[in-house]
Amino acid sequence: MIDTLRFRIIGELVAGKSVLDVGCVDHRAVRANRPEWLHAFVQERVRRVVGLDVAEDEAEILNARGFDIRVGDAETIDLQETFDCVVGGEIIEHLENPGRFLRNMHRHLRPGGTIVLTTPNPFYPLRQLEILLRGRAKVHPEHTGWFCPQTLAYVLQRAGFEHVQVIPFSNSEAFFKLGRLPGQIRSWYSTNLLATARRSDRQESGGGGPFTHSSYTTPWDATRRP
Repeated sequence: MIDTLRFRIIGELVAGKSVLDVGCVDHRAVRANRPEWLHAFVQERVRRVVGLDVAEDEAEILNARGFDIRVGDAETIDLQETFDCVVGGEIIEHLENPGRFLRNMHRHLRPGGTIVLTTPNPFYPLRQLEILLRGRAKVHPEHTGWFCPQTLAYVLQRAGFEHVQVIPFSNSEAFFKLGRLPGQIRSWYSTNLLATARRSDRQESGGGGPFTHSSYTTPWDATRRP
């Protein structure tokens, strides 16, 4: 299995828990049974995992292989159960209404439960270079928006989450060469962002208050890169 930094971070956060994995179908993994599929990686490390995706045909194939994949819209579905952790790997940038998705995931977490999100960082230098060279950024045709560290934290808070932490990470070797830059500056140039937040039992509309923006003094520093 490919040991990416993203996989290792998520693996540490979900170990031994009950997990809802949203947007879990990797179409290439379904066709080729690839070992680097995130959902299979999570399943090996947790007490129980349920997958959720809109890809009905792929879900049927995976369920026949022994997985537990439910089909539905993550913004509106009610699974009639709660989990210790919700994982959304590279999914929030695909959604029509990220706030509605987060509020729905808040309802699917047990008290004190954690949500873990990863998403591309729009400020990664190669994306800026694309604009300079081509006059536009290269955008995935299914992406509906970008999130920077601030907006990712704000949308989580507005959905009723607390103890929000946004952690920049990267699997790019070029990124680690930026190590001499101050941490708060360097963090804006990562390829991806990972956010964790905890369910709040206060009013779900949430919002307000400062967020925690972690620099590379986190446990997931370059010293633990692949």
